This record gives sequence, structure tokens and C-alpha cells, in this order.
Amino acid sequence: MLRRRLLFCLPIRSTGFFPRSYAAQAAEPTELLQQQKKGLKIYPDFVPTSIVGRRNALKEQLERADMLMRRTRLDIPEFYVGSLLAVTLADPNMGNRQNRFLGICIRRERPGLFHQFTLRNVIDGLGVEVMYELYNPTILKIEIIKLEKRLDDDLSYLIDALPEYSTFDPHMEPVMHPAGSPIPVNCVKMRPPPWCRRWELFDYQGIDEAWASATPYFKRRSYKTKATDLNKYDLIAHYRINRSDLETELQIEAEMRRFEKKQYELGFTKRRILRSAADILGRNH
Repeated sequence: MLRRRLLFCLPIRSTGFFPRSYAAQAAEPTELLQQQKKGLKIYPDFVPTSIVGRRNALKEQLERADMLMRRTRLDIPEFYVGSLLAVTLADPNMGNRQNRFLGICIRRERPGLFHQFTLRNVIDGLGVEVMYELYNPTILKIEIIKLEKRLDDDLSYLIDALPEYSTFDPHMEPVMHPAGSPIPVNCVKMRPPPWCRRWELFDYQGIDEAWASATPYFKRRSYKTKATDLNKYDLIAHYRINRSDLETELQIEAEMRRFEKKQYELGFTKRRILRSAADILGRNH
């Protein structure tokens, strides 16, 4: 019995063997990783799911081919969460057979062919949110009214923000964004609590002093904490977020660069927005 206890008390030494993805990630250049993340933000619909058990190489390749084919029929511009968009949809119930909705993009979700984005606008004092599937064949046109970004990937808290952050003229004219200039990043101010959810508990970066705007009664009633405090102990979540499948992502980037080059040569697009990570590697060597 004493021998067994001593065996359990022996210090554990690292063998030096790590998964191949960790070793490859450590050897990747910093600029390459930054450019890789930038490309993933430009085309989040091409980012495969982070759950490895749900991935299938053949399915992903066929989906990307279908998505690129649909992009030849519909010009899908570059936009982010926080950008102001106008979507024209085919609607047989309308007089002109078209329905146009303008709003701010509050979220983008789901990978691949089923990628979705949601627009929000306050019309006659009522908040309206419309969810669109990016590759829906009934979408006739996607217009960029104002290209902007937010610090968060989910702007659901706009429901409790001041109305001016979600109110836009449906007939607003597009605001041109100079090519090469940085995209503005804005924050929002919340209305006084109570809210539909306790947004101060989450790690939202785009809310301007959410807890400071709370009333003294709300502060006494509610304990200031974080609902995401336990996430730092979630090893699986950290692995899904930080893992880097460089081979697949470079393959996706190469496909997008070929597609952009072809569309640019045919005159369907005015500029190419994706810069090659191979150029960075060539510059470093």
C-alpha cells in the first residue's frame, strides 16, 4: 500500500510530445497568423466549424464550390457585424415583387452554405430584426450603405441600447468608404436598467460603461460578476478557439484569391479585398 502511494506522489514529467497542430502553430510566422485571421473575418462563411467531429472534407469542398458558384450570380460585398446593409428580396406578395429592408448587421452565424446574418432597424418606434440566409437564391441584391465594425461579434444588446444606435432611414443613401482607409469601430451607450438580459455579466467590449449607467437600486439588487468567469477553465472551448488548421485555411484562401481574380478580370468587382498570405511568406524569406 505504501508503494502505491509513493507511485502516485511521484512528479509527472513532460515527455516533450505534443499534437502536431501545436507544434505547427508555434512555428507559424506572426504576420501569417494575423493575415490569416483577417481573411477569416472577411469571409466568415467559409470558416469551417470548430467542432472537429462534425467536419467532413468532401462535404466542405462541395459546399465551397457551391458557394463560389452562387457568388457569381450574386455580388456579395465585404461587410462586418456593425455594418449598415440593405437587402432586396424577391417577394411575390409585394406590388413590385421585391422587398427591401435596411438595417445594421447585429450578428453573423453558422458556417458554410447555411451562413446567416441578421439586420436590425427601429421603424415607427418598434425594433424589427430580420434574419437572412446569405446564399438564399431569393436574395436579389445586397448593398453596403455604411461599412463599419464593432468590438463584439454579437450586437443583441442593441435591443436595450439607445434608439439612435438602431434607427436608420430606409431610404438612406450609401456612404462611400475610401479604399485602404481603416474601418471605423464604434461603441454604444445603453439605456438605464433593467434590461431584458443582464448584459454587464458578459464580456461585451462595445458597451460604454454598462455598470456605471445602472441605478443605485439596481446595483444593490444585482451582484456585479461575470457569467463567463468559468470559461477560463473550459479546456475544450479554448482548444476550439485557438486551434489553427493552417492547411485547410490556406486552401480556402487560395480558392478565394482565384475567385476574386477571375471576378476582377471579368469586371464584376472593382477591387480585390483578400491579400495573399503567400506574399507575406515570400517577403519574410
